[in-house]
Amino acid sequence: MIQNTNMQIKIMMMRMMINIKKVVITFIVVDLALIFLSLYMGNNWLISSQSAFFASILVTLASFLGYKKMIEKKIALGDIPKEDRDDIEIIEDRHDLYTKEEDFKTIIKEERAKITNIKTTAQNLGKSLGGAMSIFRLLAYGVLFLSFLYLNRHGMLNIAAYLVGLAVVPLVALGSMLFKEVKE
Repeated sequence: MIQNTNMQIKIMMMRMMINIKKVVITFIVVDLALIFLSLYMGNNWLISSQSAFFASILVTLASFLGYKKMIEKKIALGDIPKEDRDDIEIIEDRHDLYTKEEDFKTIIKEERAKITNIKTTAQNLGKSLGGAMSIFRLLAYGVLFLSFLYLNRHGMLNIAAYLVGLAVVPLVALGSMLFKEVKE
């Protein structure tokens, strides 16, 4: 049983590393395309787009690390329970519908009460604040802000290029997710 779980974890980690490599390669290809476009548009376009691109990458990585650290902490404290069911059971009963003996109206009322409860919302916000306000994320936003100010102060800021550089990272991430969903 333990050996089977360890093998599943190794397989999952290998798949995750392959996905990360694909996303990194996609970022590099898109950034090279952005560089070639920027060379055509001029030096200020290149400097603005690349500084925004790298600041956006920093913010994304910092957000990932902050939330990863928060989730690992919650798992260590036991706030997030480990699944006792095997993978096949989870896939077949993704929303845990068959293990509960309650009727659906009761379940819906309970879930709505959880969502609309202001106290619960405030507690969830407080729990996730650690990931949102991690030092890495704050520093990454500082780099983004300071790069904008530096380029603006020295007359090198091209707003359109800066916005394109900022938009590349979330668009590539979204496109990768959508492509992965379509592929599966």
